[in-house]
Amino acid sequence: MSLNYVFTIDGDWDEYFSTRLSDDERKPAKARLVSLIDSELAMSAAAGGKFIHFVHTSPLVRDFFLQPEFLALWKKAEASGGEVGVHCHEEELYKAWHYADLERMTPAITNMAEGLKNSGLTPRAYRGGYMTFSPGIIPLLESHGLLLDYSCDPGRHMVKNGALVSDWRGAPSNVYRLDYQDHRRPGKSRVFEVPLGVYIERQSLLSIWRTCSRLKRRGETVIVSVLAHTYDFASWKMRLKIRAALLICKMHGSFISSAEALEKIKEMGL
Repeated sequence: MSLNYVFTIDGDWDEYFSTRLSDDERKPAKARLVSLIDSELAMSAAAGGKFIHFVHTSPLVRDFFLQPEFLALWKKAEASGGEVGVHCHEEELYKAWHYADLERMTPAITNMAEGLKNSGLTPRAYRGGYMTFSPGIIPLLESHGLLLDYSCDPGRHMVKNGALVSDWRGAPSNVYRLDYQDHRRPGKSRVFEVPLGVYIERQSLLSIWRTCSRLKRRGETVIVSVLAHTYDFASWKMRLKIRAALLICKMHGSFISSAEALEKIKEMGL
């Protein structure tokens, strides 16, 4: 019995989410993002170097984060015990959502996963933007070896402009094997769901302490994710909060890598 966390960072930047900016103005600034990701790498030491940076891809920017400057950072992360994953924001911001459209999701996931692999990296994980997910992409994740999904936020029900964006109502709050028909229930696919346990941006440190204490008291092997975003690292206050949150987590459990998570999942008999 143990409490295990996977520290995850979604590679998103503030401007991406702004409806007041033009598409050109919403695009990331390379030098600024390189600096913020350097801060991520430094922070990951608090988790023993074990973290996943989910590499952003969207209609706004497709292969921006496959440029040499970023690939060097992803390789540096892997060399120090970290990892990269695939993070698809397949949407027209707050207007249209394409996460269930396989004609769009297939090239988005494939191009990023294969782009990372062709650069010598080893992505094992996926997370949908806004925690979106459709069971239709499970075979796609399997085919690319993305056998850990981190899109689940148990109980989440997000609706925008009358459209269902993300639905995790009734989903388990501990790691489980995804069902091919319903991502909110255990099934027989090869992809395992690691639910969100701690959302640093949205929880107070007291709330994080209480969450970790509650997870510890479950008396079983638990694997959950801890979530931050690249844009969090632009604020010194948020950097302090992230460090404090990671220390709270370590007081109750341990940070693990994807390889370690898969081994523990095997031990759990899932």
